[in-house]
Amino acid sequence: MHRFAFSWLLILLGSLVLAQVSPEAAQLLERGRTVLGGSALANLKTYREVTTNIYYTPDGKEESRIVTLLLVDFANSRVRLEIYDPQSLNNPNPIPLALQQYSPQESFFWSRETSLRPLPAREREILRSSLYTGWLGLKYGSSNRERASVSQGSLRNQTGRLLTVSTQGWVSTYLFGADGLLLGERLTIPGVGESITFFSNYQTVQGVRLPQKWENYIDGALTARGELMEVEINLTFTEADFFKPTR
Repeated sequence: MHRFAFSWLLILLGSLVLAQVSPEAAQLLERGRTVLGGSALANLKTYREVTTNIYYTPDGKEESRIVTLLLVDFANSRVRLEIYDPQSLNNPNPIPLALQQYSPQESFFWSRETSLRPLPAREREILRSSLYTGWLGLKYGSSNRERASVSQGSLRNQTGRLLTVSTQGWVSTYLFGADGLLLGERLTIPGVGESITFFSNYQTVQGVRLPQKWENYIDGALTARGELMEVEINLTFTEADFFKPTR
């Protein structure tokens, strides 16, 4: 193929890719990021949260409670989730019941009952999604999205503007209020089903407006609620924070 024709072909293909993010979707993504902190959210490099999680039976009764520690290192594309018995937090040095860690180089799982082992592919992808979905996923605004489109609709009983966006293979359907605030998100999680999470009780931490509470439904049934206990933004992680158990 002639070099000139080949160059125009590349331009045409690039235009087709860009066209998959509609102008309306790009505008709403940028607005959603602005409402949650704008440059403060865009420049988020690291994130740490401790959350109390309450799980429910199919008939709506409380089944169990755990506390999770989530570390998200955007600079190095790694995520760590540690799971604790709430009672153990009274100890000076609580030991997690289990932990999962994702990085492009290596992902692993550990628990008190099992030895260290590679993280299965499905769990690896679910953990990786923490970098690109949820309210944290709005840090990218309209940048580096594979597809995005807008419609009017609802998630369960909440109505607003729906924005469906594909990022790194994960497809989120965000629900925004009239003021551009993120109200909820729908994800299809392999092996789990349709997950809908609603976000509430927003508060500002170091310029980032983040939800303090969330409520999750799987295939229409209330599955869990969560409330932040601690949150830190742009802290310095060390290798000790992402240590690998020896067994």
